[in-house]
Amino acid sequence: MKLIVAVDSRWGIGKNGDLLKSIPDDMLYYRATTRGKVVVMGYTTLLSLPNSKPAPGRLNLVLADIPGLKVSGAVVCGSMEQLHRLIGQFAPDDVFDIGGGSMYRQLLPYCHAAHITKMRFDGDADTYIPNLDELNEWSVKSESEIMEHEGIQYSFLEYSNASPKPLPTAGRLSSAMSSYFRKKEPIVIDVPADADEQYRQELNALLTAYFYPLKEGFSAADVERFFDEGNGVSFEQYLRNIGAIAAAEDIAAFADRHNAGKDTRRICVTKESFGDQLTI
Repeated sequence: MKLIVAVDSRWGIGKNGDLLKSIPDDMLYYRATTRGKVVVMGYTTLLSLPNSKPAPGRLNLVLADIPGLKVSGAVVCGSMEQLHRLIGQFAPDDVFDIGGGSMYRQLLPYCHAAHITKMRFDGDADTYIPNLDELNEWSVKSESEIMEHEGIQYSFLEYSNASPKPLPTAGRLSSAMSSYFRKKEPIVIDVPADADEQYRQELNALLTAYFYPLKEGFSAADVERFFDEGNGVSFEQYLRNIGAIAAAEDIAAFADRHNAGKDTRRICVTKESFGDQLTI
């Protein structure tokens, strides 16, 4: 996996639960680098996100030792061991550790790369990560030009780890799953004029999974059930199989199965027009 964070001159990352400095270019860099990827965070970091909701356009994995916890739009792991196993379901370049401090320190040995925004000032931090410049296995791979915002100089660096610790790997890796969590395009579907209640319920469930992936959340117990009952499929395919996420082709396949020989009408469904239920 990779790590992404902004640090000050002493490798501080935060104070009183907040960032040391908000630099617009750094925010843009973070969004562009992690968009469509898997982001890993602690529960406190989740609560610090806008409205305490998972980061949009990304698959959010949250470490939280809170029995039964479900977070709409996110996957909760109840232990570091369980998190390690789940991270191993994805390609290393598709996973980003986004904090906070404890997560950075615990997962650093497993990171093969780190995206560091290095700010040239002392932010009087109370939370730090290890100084990669002082660790023998870490080295600078690239660095941008030095820029400045409100008197603070900064640059973007990429570090590489010569000997990352291995994580458990799966036989079938999931994709980064960006297509499920990014903003959804309207979907065109043919529906029977005489659609019965079962058809309506199944279609509504698919549309919910399409427009609101992981709407009910996915708990640590659910993750363990995947390990026990997944039968070797990827995590992505497992979520599709149980209807927690859906792709446009899943809805098209549903229509193909149920519409044969029936009079249908074509409708266009948007997230706004769907709401929580489609009226047909």
